[in-house]
Amino acid sequence: MSTTSRTRTLAPADLVGSSVVPPAGPRRRRLARGVALAVTGAVALGALTGCALEAPGTLVVGVTATSAEPRPALAAAAADAVEAHALGAHEPGEGAIDVVTQGGGATTVDLTPMLTADRVQQVPDKREQAVAASLDELGSTIGALQAGGEGLDLLSVLASAAALHDTGSIVVVSSGVQTADPLDLRQLGWSFDPAAVASTLADQGALPDLSGHDVTFVGLGGTAGTQPAPSISSTSRLSALWLAVCDAAGAESCTDGGAGQAAEATTASLPVPVVPVSSDATPCTAPLVLSTAVLFGGDSAVLGSSAASALQGVADELGRCPSGVAANVVGHAADTTAGVLDGEQLSLARATAVHDELVRLGVPAAAFGDVVGRGDAEPVVDDLPGGVFDEQLAAQNRRVEITFTS
Repeated sequence: MSTTSRTRTLAPADLVGSSVVPPAGPRRRRLARGVALAVTGAVALGALTGCALEAPGTLVVGVTATSAEPRPALAAAAADAVEAHALGAHEPGEGAIDVVTQGGGATTVDLTPMLTADRVQQVPDKREQAVAASLDELGSTIGALQAGGEGLDLLSVLASAAALHDTGSIVVVSSGVQTADPLDLRQLGWSFDPAAVASTLADQGALPDLSGHDVTFVGLGGTAGTQPAPSISSTSRLSALWLAVCDAAGAESCTDGGAGQAAEATTASLPVPVVPVSSDATPCTAPLVLSTAVLFGGDSAVLGSSAASALQGVADELGRCPSGVAANVVGHAADTTAGVLDGEQLSLARATAVHDELVRLGVPAAAFGDVVGRGDAEPVVDDLPGGVFDEQLAAQNRRVEITFTS
């Protein structure tokens, strides 16, 4: 597995039979106020000194927006990317993003914080206020979007988004429960090998060209309307599928940005075929990866307010484990110092907190095996590229995994 050039590369060792080692599903953390002030302060300084500041890269937000999904929303991972993009704008028009909808065209929305019609706002607090207002307006706009065709076709949204620019970031908001060829889950079922499916589609020339793009998926597995929700294991497999597809399509990086926001009723009405969802025949086989960005604050082992709801599905899954299978809770930490192994105590404390909460939610204590912390010894990605700490990459390494042993 590569940990430098790609956010998540699925290697054959990740896949044994039909069991999948699912990738981490981090929800990218909101930009800290200090970071935002640093960005806007740099913009102001550049304006005063005449220094040229690097313009933000292109950003496309794609949504499937079907009747089988919740109302599309800028959840944490998507909102973070949009916010950072807008705060990085220091010339008129640099904060523009493109919004692509399934079956529809692309719309450009300019989020550049402007002072006048032709001058960018340079005062840090006012820049933040302008961007926050723009994000609220953009959220309302995206929430009203509806798919322009029947079915759910995330592949087409990826293709449309990538076609707009040669490089840049793409954030897609979708359940990923595809019902269109060549990746119709009604035909594929839920026991597929993600790497094999992605390889076959690539050989057939059925994948969009994502080279030069960094892709983040938000809301995978989040369904609504007549589409039943997949189990947590099936959702992990679905995430592994789209990351494998993304990687096979040549993307620079592929990230599961985690669940979307609280489900709201969609305004979309065009029909989407139902993909049958059934309980896994062999539960408690593939590891379950929990994002500590969802469950914990930074440098903290105190469970957040959303932990109970986030872990309820895990508790339900563990309740279906066959006898003789033990669930191990393994904590991991980000790598903050090159060449130094640390974070053992923090990762253990997080694993213990998850274990205790799962017991509180009804999982028998006897169902568990080991509760351990691995520190930063087993990163998913290199969060110190070139020796420089990257917070967004580090968020993927802060995780708790549930593994299973006989």
